[in-house]
Amino acid sequence: MTYAAMIGDRRAAPGDKRNEQTVDMTGQPELQQLTVRQAWQMLRRHRLMVGAIVGLSMLVTLVTQLLATPQYQAASTIQVELNDNAGANQAEIAARNQQRVANEARTFRSRALAERVVRDLRLVYNRSFMGEAIVTNNKKVGEAIDSASLKLQDMTKILSSPESDFIDVVVTTDDAELATLIANQYVKSLQAQRTSRRNNRRDEMYDAISREAQRMAVALQQADRKVADFRRNRGMLVGAGGTEDLQQINRIATETASASGMQAAMAARSAGVARAASIRTTAGATSSLLQQQQRDYDTLLREKARLSASFGPGHPDLVTLNAQMTELTQNMGKEQRAVLAASQANAAADAARESGLAQSEAASASARASRLAAQLQAITAKAYANTQNSVDLAELERQADTARQVYVATAQRAQEVKAELSSTGVNSTQISGAVVPTSPIYPTPKKALASAFAGSLIFSLLLVLAIEMFDNKLRTSDQVRRLFGLPTFAMLPNIDTDASADPEESLVIREPQSLFAEVARSLHAEVAQLAKKEGPQTVLITSPLPGDGKSVVALSLAAAASAMGRRAVVVDLDLRRPGALQEMQRRIDGPDLVDFLSGEVDGPKALISSERPHEERGITTYKPTVLSTREPVRDPASLIRVGRIRMLFDDLRERFDLIIINAPAALAVRDARTLTDVADSTLLVLRWGHTTIEQARASLHLLHNNVAAAVFNRVDYVEHARRGYGDSVQFYVDAAAYYSGEVPRPLSWRERISDVFGRIRGRRIHA
Repeated sequence: MTYAAMIGDRRAAPGDKRNEQTVDMTGQPELQQLTVRQAWQMLRRHRLMVGAIVGLSMLVTLVTQLLATPQYQAASTIQVELNDNAGANQAEIAARNQQRVANEARTFRSRALAERVVRDLRLVYNRSFMGEAIVTNNKKVGEAIDSASLKLQDMTKILSSPESDFIDVVVTTDDAELATLIANQYVKSLQAQRTSRRNNRRDEMYDAISREAQRMAVALQQADRKVADFRRNRGMLVGAGGTEDLQQINRIATETASASGMQAAMAARSAGVARAASIRTTAGATSSLLQQQQRDYDTLLREKARLSASFGPGHPDLVTLNAQMTELTQNMGKEQRAVLAASQANAAADAARESGLAQSEAASASARASRLAAQLQAITAKAYANTQNSVDLAELERQADTARQVYVATAQRAQEVKAELSSTGVNSTQISGAVVPTSPIYPTPKKALASAFAGSLIFSLLLVLAIEMFDNKLRTSDQVRRLFGLPTFAMLPNIDTDASADPEESLVIREPQSLFAEVARSLHAEVAQLAKKEGPQTVLITSPLPGDGKSVVALSLAAAASAMGRRAVVVDLDLRRPGALQEMQRRIDGPDLVDFLSGEVDGPKALISSERPHEERGITTYKPTVLSTREPVRDPASLIRVGRIRMLFDDLRERFDLIIINAPAALAVRDARTLTDVADSTLLVLRWGHTTIEQARASLHLLHNNVAAAVFNRVDYVEHARRGYGDSVQFYVDAAAYYSGEVPRPLSWRERISDVFGRIRGRRIHA
């Protein structure tokens, strides 16, 4: 066994800076993540429980599978058809599809459809279905159908998906053909049931709506007849008393105004034509002769100008030319006067004709205006009368329109109901029929065993995790270091306490090469390193609760110190309860601790450790000394006074190298906290697998964390190694050749099972 295995874990000491990374300011330990290695170690620690759970689960599953009746499963696939009118709102139809499919699935699960299937297949008379409850008396058919429908619902599963229009009908029975028959019958029974109900409902609704339509047709005919009689009796044509009368009046009034305007225009035109004839100009009047004469005159005038430039005024040609021009001028004057006279005569004739026409048109417009005015007056009077009658007519027409609308709506609804009940709604169609299964779905030993193995393994792993999470017992040095920042000086193996009651009989002295002796000597080596100065050393040993084994630790430490050549004394200050140290004190002839503390004896002169030479090499060792009381003390607080204790220890330091104080349990009384002030260092003894985290934390709190290290006592090396905590103890068996005597060996599977049942039996007897 290695040195680390004997002393436990001495990674950090109080006050060491490495401690600051282990415990936070509140004194609470840091949480560590679970690694794969730690998970494997947890599984190893509980592998017996895991194996038992998995094995038992698989055994029960196998027996169940072997004894189970084979079950067959048949499934048919049904598609839900959503029929709607072609003109319906497709978006609204899509929104209702999911609800329709869900309702169809509920219909398949209904008790009514199950009863219909039972009746259609006559299952109450089928021995494969009913078994011993088959119907033999027709008087009990009703009760049998009820029980058969319940049984059918239990063996049938209706599977549907919210986003699909497919429904699966799955039937499970011990008869393959019967399962197939039932699965295929479901949709047939539903279609028959739905067709019957739909036809009955359609006929009832159509008959009711048809009767209502006939009644409304009679009411509409009566209303129309009342309107026609009212118009005939009052002389009101269609449109009378309404906007048609007003439009006609406005049209005639417009024509009358137009005729009056035309009369005035024609009269004004006649007068204007007469005035225009008197002022008509004739300046522009001409004729072809006058125009020719004007051209000849222009020619003579040009010729005169040419001759005047060449000859004098008296030239004969000029004289002749002037004579011609004079004559031509006279002729032109005559012709012009004749042309003007003819033009004036023509203008007067045209004016007379136009004036006559205007007067004729004015007279015609006046006559038309008079006729239109008379007609307008008559129509206006009739319109006023129609307006008064329109109130009664409007009421009759409203009644007629209401009757007409109701009749039309009723007739249309009758046709719609007839069409909708025939073509709309939900229809289920079987698209994949069930076939006779050739192999049972249950039992399936391979799948069941695989599922049992996986499920039991997962359950056992969760159980292991729960046990580890709720296990607050201290077992490893890593726990002590991680939770409290303390090193572990030693992990003393579990031994018979009687074998170590006497220091002289301690395994450290009797079997110096034993595993226990090696661990005790390692503990002494660690304690020796705690000495801050040369000279005697005082070590206080306490534990959270009584029974943790601090007396064994104290005696073992004293024996190891004596074997190493140091004078050691164990001072038992746990005076309230009897123990092994008091038993040893009773065997000693001399004063006890009470005599020294009460002052009856001046000093512990009789406690000088005696020398004993080594037989082989002549090495001198010392016999460990015990100082205790013979009987428990009723009032130890009166004896344990700091001043008197210090005086006692001063005397002991003169005679001993190592003073070991066996203090009371820290959680029991306050004596341990008081005694830490007179000790150089304090060791906290933890009982392996028994002391809890809360007990250790409370003890450290009461001791103001004035603890140098922890010591595990009564360590079950076999169990510790089996649990696989990963420390050096796990490999102690491999180092067994270094030790003498019996080394704890791992138990066989048979011994472990016997041990488990023995513990259970012992608990029952104790209970």
